[in-house]
Amino acid sequence: MRPVAKGARALFVLGAYPSALHVRWNPPGSAKPIRAVAVDNEPEPFWTGESELGFIEEWRRVVGFSDEWGSISSCGKLNGSSGCWVEKKVLAPLGVHRSSVWITDCLDTYFESDAAAQRLDSKELLGVLGDCGIPGRQHRSHPSEDAIVHEAKQKHRERLLAELLEAEPQLVVTLGNAAQRVFSSLLEDGSDRIARISMEDYGRTLRARVHGRNVQWIPLAHPAAPKAYQNVHDAWVNGRLGLSNYACS
Repeated sequence: MRPVAKGARALFVLGAYPSALHVRWNPPGSAKPIRAVAVDNEPEPFWTGESELGFIEEWRRVVGFSDEWGSISSCGKLNGSSGCWVEKKVLAPLGVHRSSVWITDCLDTYFESDAAAQRLDSKELLGVLGDCGIPGRQHRSHPSEDAIVHEAKQKHRERLLAELLEAEPQLVVTLGNAAQRVFSSLLEDGSDRIARISMEDYGRTLRARVHGRNVQWIPLAHPAAPKAYQNVHDAWVNGRLGLSNYACS
């Protein structure tokens, strides 16, 4: 998956891994509809769901979706939900438009949740897949935080450093502990380093040095963070209302 942006950007946002393009699937026969099936990576990191129907139709064309497989349609607000959260609760409080942001992820492929896998592995749906000749699910399972960090360090370090070099940001925002740990591993001497995102001084600006440049760094919670972190993040958002651009003017 390609990052959002090319060239210098004032703000660099780093997440863990992409979400997905989801479709609602009405299988043939009597099988119950599946409200959301992940069929591909989301079109871009922290996609907002814009042009959803066009992306679904393009996926349908590319895979050669047959009417014998049932029907697919939009799945509501699930597509783009993380991207909308980022725009509303990160970019807006910082006074930065998406066009001024380089948005990327530590890893470049979607990972399937256990709940989604269990739905597709049900006896009923496995029968439908087999009868229609539809390939079974192929997404990798949801990784642990440690697994995300390990894979990013092993396989994506050079890509992330190249993105930071091209973007030349003034401010870096990491979303979640995995992204925070991966970004911390890229830093040079003279940088602040933290073990975990703190609830006590949430939103504190840290010093970071990468590619010989000093940048500001704010470690924030991921859109899917537990309720306690959502609450402290909302307090951070409310504290920023009415303030001027943070470090990206």
